[in-house]
Amino acid sequence: MKKLLYILSAFAALTLTLSSCEKLFDSLEGDLTKMTGEDMASSEAGIQMLLAQVYSYIPMNACGYEDQYTLNAADSHGGDYGFNSNPYYGMYGIQTFWNWGAIRTINNFIEIAGTAAEKGTITAEAKKTYVAEARFVRAYCYFVMVRNLGGVPIITEPLDKYYDGAGNEQLFAFAQRATEKETWDFVLSEFQAAADDLGPDPVAPYRADKYAALGMKARAALYAASVSKYWNAQGGIESSYKAVAAKKTYMEASYANEYYSQCIKACEDIIGSGRFKLHGANPSGVDEAVKNLGEMFVTVAPEEFIFGKSLDNGVASSGSDFDVYNSPAQTVTGNSSCGKYSVTIDFVDKFDNYDDAFGAVDGTVKTRADGKEGVFFNAVLSRFPNEYKDIPYIEYDNIKDPFLKKDARFQAWILYPDSQFRGQTIKIQGGMIHPDGKATLWVEDSETIDGKKYYSFGAPTGNVSGFFNYENKMAGNTVTTGFSIRKFLDPSSFQLYHKTFWYDIRYAEILLSYAEAVVESGQGDKARAKQYLNDIRHRAAFKDDVELTLENVLHQRELEFAFEGDQLYTLHRRRAFYNKLTDNDVQGQKHALTPVIDLRGGTPKYIFVRSIHYAEDPLTGGKASDYHTAPKSYYGRISDFGVNKYEPNPADE
Repeated sequence: MKKLLYILSAFAALTLTLSSCEKLFDSLEGDLTKMTGEDMASSEAGIQMLLAQVYSYIPMNACGYEDQYTLNAADSHGGDYGFNSNPYYGMYGIQTFWNWGAIRTINNFIEIAGTAAEKGTITAEAKKTYVAEARFVRAYCYFVMVRNLGGVPIITEPLDKYYDGAGNEQLFAFAQRATEKETWDFVLSEFQAAADDLGPDPVAPYRADKYAALGMKARAALYAASVSKYWNAQGGIESSYKAVAAKKTYMEASYANEYYSQCIKACEDIIGSGRFKLHGANPSGVDEAVKNLGEMFVTVAPEEFIFGKSLDNGVASSGSDFDVYNSPAQTVTGNSSCGKYSVTIDFVDKFDNYDDAFGAVDGTVKTRADGKEGVFFNAVLSRFPNEYKDIPYIEYDNIKDPFLKKDARFQAWILYPDSQFRGQTIKIQGGMIHPDGKATLWVEDSETIDGKKYYSFGAPTGNVSGFFNYENKMAGNTVTTGFSIRKFLDPSSFQLYHKTFWYDIRYAEILLSYAEAVVESGQGDKARAKQYLNDIRHRAAFKDDVELTLENVLHQRELEFAFEGDQLYTLHRRRAFYNKLTDNDVQGQKHALTPVIDLRGGTPKYIFVRSIHYAEDPLTGGKASDYHTAPKSYYGRISDFGVNKYEPNPADE
């Protein structure tokens, strides 16, 4: 019986965890707190309670930190590059799921719903909906497993009948791992089955409907297609590994087009419904676009929302800590664990600028007259004061000037130097050049000229949100790259217990997934795909059109889903995590932009210094092999593979 332990563990009676279900079923009647397991199976209110338990297993990482495992963001308080710290075994922040007790519970619920319909406890139509929702949740769990682990056992029944409860095996055929392709196919078929049986409207808020199932099918199909097409992108994994030889961690390019086709069809079904549209699709200008894009993450935009969750569990003293941890320090009182989310200049440079006709032009922040924007200081504290005079820095009159023409999404979702937030001017500045030419960086300093006092951090300490106390990784509470997150934060005040909502699937994803599948496969309607790509851009107030190219689609996807976790998974599914191939190769570094006030000329000017992110410097002591993404690391480790007699994943061998 030992080999069953890790499949059948946690198969206790169903428990009640209403707090994790976001008040999904507030309309239930009766005193459910007095119900037993049998009572719940004998009434529709009880069955809905069991369904709430099923929903609690959805491995949705709302308000996560996945972008900090890419080059787009960093933890301000320090730490290493999570994806590089253990290249063979680390999963770069990829969310995992390995909970066979949850799968057993879901399978058990499906049987309970069937029995309840046979007894007349619920109608056949109600049973159809409940079972479809359970299959949706199960498919979601399997999707998270297969993207991380490859093929896993496909179990669609509780398995109770195969053992006697006393530790003795009976007619149990051991659950072997399916191949990776079989697992992807199972996920897609289950999402389609759920879509076929669910109505076009959710039974209650935050429950799955037809379009949620189709949206997840589109996401899973695009993932499977990308993994197939790019499985060998970084050299593939040697066939000598057991899981590869058995095709448990194996895909091939020949599979890709069928998966792209399924993605296109699911997207077409959603788009063709006419049910959804982009929130603020046609703004009158940049200011309106910024307003629309900001509001969309404060209040649910129903026309764009396809599936997600509420973070309000009804308990006043609990909720997400995302807001208080990531709010700029100036706007938080009584909590030093703020300002944790730094946005890199690498990402900021990717947001296009508007030209005079509101077309897109390169948005790389201009800091030098010689155009060498790819040069970054390492050891910046010692080098900058000695070398800055030989660098032709562009001098700006105002600290905000380099950012004023940037994409509305940048303005709505990122805090930059002297941007306005919660009624305050957010001070993100890190250095000073005194009238005599002495330069200081990332240290507290000041200078008084004609009775006016200037500060290296832009304001007195305690009233700044950038670079102050950067060396104290545990207690530091200011951003360390020059930029911070604004998306998701409450615009009125910091929230100790953030009770917001999360878009797990929004309409913009469907449009961009369609465009990507079309351009990758040559299937579908190219004209429509180009339109959808530009619809996303026009929502951000760009008036020109770009061509349908893979580069343009991926560019818009990265910008549109900033800090929503999508970029991490895009890199993962496309096998595109970066590599530091030689000791002189700077690919794979995170960088900062430090505004410095220059007081040499009488009138204050601002220059901007590009450097490595202070806490993470691959150039100091790292070898190329330390920063190489090993192909086998795209698959995580299988728990207790020896006990369960599974082929070990490549990372386990």
